[in-house]
Amino acid sequence: MSTSITTQPDTIGAGEIRFYDYIQPPLPAGNYTLKANQEVKGVTDGQDPSYVSNQPLLVNGPRFSIEPSTIHTLFPPANQLGNYDNSLPHIVFNNFSLPWSREINPPVSESEKSLRFEKAMANPAEINQIPWIGLLTVYQDDIDSGKVPNPVVMTVNQMLTPSPKVLLPSLGKVINGSDSLTAIDFDINYFQAIAPTIEELPFLAHARGVNTGGKVMLGMNDDGCFSVVIGNRLPKAGVKNYIFLVSYEGHQDHLSLNKMDDYDKIRLVTLGSWQFTCNEARASFKTLMADLCLEGRGGVSLLQLPKEAQTDTNNLAKEALEISYVPLQNNMREGETSTSWYRGPLVAAPTDRKFIECYGPYLYSDRAIHYDPESGLFNHAYSSAWQIGRLLALSDGTFANGFFNWRNAYLKTIKKKSTNEVLKEKAMIIGDVEEKDANIVSGTLSLFTNKFKKVDWPVFETRKEKLLGDHLPGVFSENEVKTLIENDDDPLLELAKKLKN
Repeated sequence: MSTSITTQPDTIGAGEIRFYDYIQPPLPAGNYTLKANQEVKGVTDGQDPSYVSNQPLLVNGPRFSIEPSTIHTLFPPANQLGNYDNSLPHIVFNNFSLPWSREINPPVSESEKSLRFEKAMANPAEINQIPWIGLLTVYQDDIDSGKVPNPVVMTVNQMLTPSPKVLLPSLGKVINGSDSLTAIDFDINYFQAIAPTIEELPFLAHARGVNTGGKVMLGMNDDGCFSVVIGNRLPKAGVKNYIFLVSYEGHQDHLSLNKMDDYDKIRLVTLGSWQFTCNEARASFKTLMADLCLEGRGGVSLLQLPKEAQTDTNNLAKEALEISYVPLQNNMREGETSTSWYRGPLVAAPTDRKFIECYGPYLYSDRAIHYDPESGLFNHAYSSAWQIGRLLALSDGTFANGFFNWRNAYLKTIKKKSTNEVLKEKAMIIGDVEEKDANIVSGTLSLFTNKFKKVDWPVFETRKEKLLGDHLPGVFSENEVKTLIENDDDPLLELAKKLKN
């Protein structure tokens, strides 16, 4: 009987992300023995000889150091200043099984290792689900107080050399004791206060499979399988924070709340570190918005464009600026240049949704242009939004392809429906063809005049040139045009007079 063990993520669909509690590597790091038996039968002397060969193997995964290329990304970013006090630090690895590639409690003998492997194959609950690495968040105050000394570079043998009052990890068999590493002797009481317990460690690491196909292109287009290790302590606002990627291997019995009075320090191997600075603690959004309403804080005027002094005398311009409109140059198709109003989606005043519903839906951008007869100016707010939305949608290849397929499917449905109507009418005509040829003619006429009218053909509205009435500012009537021609007057001057009046 075989047991299914997750050793690699499954295929992920486009636009999906899948999370895994853990990913068990096919062979966790350690020593193995490959054993081969062969028995030869049919020998002439009647004895079947048996041959046995053993081949020792070493799966030597990362233990005392990690290649920088293994790290995909980390957050908060190194050496940066930002509002990170509400974000748990985390690091993402390209190796999707790295946090579980070693056991946190390494076996002390080959027999113990074989026994663990057999249990894991027989019972999935025995599979190693505890990561051997983790993140510790250290504040600048902790370093200044001496609770966290500077990292020290030493060899593996030096790290395992017993020291008075220093708690060391139980690593079992070490392959090369001359390898160098970096270690820190944490104050043991401080370590127990900030470190996770052995029960909490499985919740601080996971694997994920990502497929960004079908997503909007925002620069986040990394596909693949990753592992993530998360810290258990929030950064401190207003100070520098240090993040240490440490190895918990051999410390499985030390990740508890039990007091260890016989020791003052605990030694951990550090696999990497970075630092960043948090801004001072921020107020909530509600508090910040309420403060804007206090006297002297500016109020909603801070959400508007600054007004110039001369606009105070123009009520129309003043009102437009107060509700987040800006005047922009409008180059028309006929070559003329005018001034039109525009605003973005964020405004400093409530918008009336009924106004939008009365004019929509829009089949093209020009239909969303609104004209103000009082000022003689156009409003391009909704027409610009319509055009920008269409361009953004069509710039996404997945959406554009899906829209194209939907449209083709709709047209095929209409075509199929009309074809069925044609076949139905033909069947009716064939049944009566023996009577008279006139029935064929009348049946065909009935088909085109009655049935085809009922087909739900897609209807597209075409653009129509709208004639502006002379009741609008800036538009001359026919009599006014004749008068201009007869008197040989300057049309621009007369237009200016009409607008002023």
